[in-house]
Amino acid sequence: MGLFGSSSNDLKCKKCGTVLSDSERLKKHQEKAHNKKKEKCRVCGTEFDTQDELRKHKKNCK
Repeated sequence: MGLFGSSSNDLKCKKCGTVLSDSERLKKHQEKAHNKKKEKCRVCGTEFDTQDELRKHKKNCK
């Protein structure tokens, strides 16, 4: 750990400065916090903040 309590692996969001511990969390943060475009289910029209949420939804949507 560095002097300021963050490890060298920490990543900072360029849009808001939030520090996240890995690239996957940074990606999810950016999708949820800063992605204005919603992901939409083609079958039922429900909108989701992330691709991951849409993918999980599609498994159960008929």
